[in-house]
Amino acid sequence: MIPKLWQLVDRYPISLLLLSLSIVCVALPVHSTELTPENFKLSIASGVWFIEHFSPYCGHCRAFAPTWEQLVENNKEGNAQATGVKLAQVNCAVHGDLCNANNVKGYPQLNLYNNGEFVETFKGGRDLDRLTEFVKRHAPPPPSEVQPAVDTVEDEVSSGPTPNLSGSVLVLNDSNFQSALQEGPAFVKFFAPWCGHCKKLAPTWKNLAKTMQSKLTIAEVDCETHKALCKENDIQGFPTLVYISDGIKTEYNGGRKIEQLTDFATKASASNVKSISSDDLEKYVSAENLVYVLLHPFDDLKLSSVLKPLFSSLLGSPMVYTISDPPQSMKSRFSIPSTSSWAIVALRDHDFDTPSAVYSSSRSASSIQHDDSELGLIKTWLLHNRLPTTTELTQESFQSVMNSPARPLVVLAAVSPSITIEAREHMEAIGKKWRERTSGSGLLQVNGEKRPVVFAWMDLQKWKDWMKSMYGITHKSSLEIDSVDVVIADHKALIYYDIDNSGSPIRLNSPSSVFSALDGIAQGQIPPRHSENLVERVARYLNNQLQSIESFIIGHPKYIAFLIIAAIVLVIYAIRNALANESSDRDYARNGKGKADRLD
Repeated sequence: MIPKLWQLVDRYPISLLLLSLSIVCVALPVHSTELTPENFKLSIASGVWFIEHFSPYCGHCRAFAPTWEQLVENNKEGNAQATGVKLAQVNCAVHGDLCNANNVKGYPQLNLYNNGEFVETFKGGRDLDRLTEFVKRHAPPPPSEVQPAVDTVEDEVSSGPTPNLSGSVLVLNDSNFQSALQEGPAFVKFFAPWCGHCKKLAPTWKNLAKTMQSKLTIAEVDCETHKALCKENDIQGFPTLVYISDGIKTEYNGGRKIEQLTDFATKASASNVKSISSDDLEKYVSAENLVYVLLHPFDDLKLSSVLKPLFSSLLGSPMVYTISDPPQSMKSRFSIPSTSSWAIVALRDHDFDTPSAVYSSSRSASSIQHDDSELGLIKTWLLHNRLPTTTELTQESFQSVMNSPARPLVVLAAVSPSITIEAREHMEAIGKKWRERTSGSGLLQVNGEKRPVVFAWMDLQKWKDWMKSMYGITHKSSLEIDSVDVVIADHKALIYYDIDNSGSPIRLNSPSSVFSALDGIAQGQIPPRHSENLVERVARYLNNQLQSIESFIIGHPKYIAFLIIAAIVLVIYAIRNALANESSDRDYARNGKGKADRLD
């Protein structure tokens, strides 16, 4: 060790070595536990751990150090603000292999673990308030905590059979499909044996069934053998993954790794309905970006069970909190009409005062129980108001945002990884101003239709090919926020806008530029650009026409059969007519014209 140290002294100036040593010392953990490859797994095996992965050479880490130190101090045992979450650090300059194993992509990266299992990476702004809020949200309950009594009607507890006892994939066919779904929710794979993607997914699907043993039915349907069943479920391609609960079908379009499928299945099958007291609502709103609140009279016992299938279609997100007999002050706060017997309120962005949407009704549960029209309206309202104001578009969240039935306009920023945090903060600020501008709704009226606006960002490095093909955005190495490319995408229509009302490019660092572009779209003053070229648009148009014709044929078999028979009759009639005319001409030529030409 000593010879090596002297070699460094000989090779590098002593001032440079002292500077490096000082940098390392500044960023070393001060109060939080330092974890190493030797003690990492053993330490985090029990309890909730919030861990900073850092490098002493990282400027952001050094700037963040005082905030982290304060967070550690606040969570010390005995402190009034302590949450029970344990804080620690990993020095990635020293333990690079451990950081790689923890999928650390940049510094500082803050990971949350619960009983040894990775939960999530913190992605918000790294200020003390947001970090404290995040830690509180994931804090374990105190051992002696007793849940307060709530004077609400608890949801019915299902006493049905335990699903997936064997931990294996259930094979469904025409005879057992309906009966299996009546026993509880199921995650179903529709596949074809000859499909390459289906073959690749098969071992993962078996693994998922094992993971969800006694939790959720994992099933599959062979569409080559049971074509009618797949046609009845509107299966257009393979493999198609559908979560079915209480007769409501939701197609899964997320990633197909075991971790992603397990996360979806766990959230979708968990109950997302919880009864709380009115005094606790603000606590939940401050902890979650979006919640639904069902305010209902104490004596309407059936309402929760009637609406439960509709809440299941949310697949675990957002949570639905129910409050019975809410105080009049709460109804006034949310502007609920006095004639309404119950209401569902959407509260977004930790805003306890201004709901983004309210669905109210004066009808009782019994009167809407069999009213498919009313239940359909409620389901549509739930699905249309579940979009976030701001979010990062990833492989997991892309489909739920861009292809949402609400047809949102997505203000989309192509962000280099080095400025992700700054871009997120700009997006959150713009989103907040937009909600204030629209009285909380976040809606924009376009061609007579109210459409939600979502503010999102994407990792340009990961999505560069898609960004280039869809919006003509090319990869840039610039670190300046004012050079970020921004478009407003109408993904369902495959069109987008990249200029504001003045004809200038939309700028992320200027809310007025973004709002000018949105106003121009609403007023029809900004022409859209197409994400497809002319050949692609023509091909898509023809494909849509063919699909329309195919759907018409499938939906009207008797009418089509009548047209075919009528066409055949007309053809036969035309052929017979032609043959008869030809025969008449021959007779005329042989008998009529021949005699007229004779001289006698």
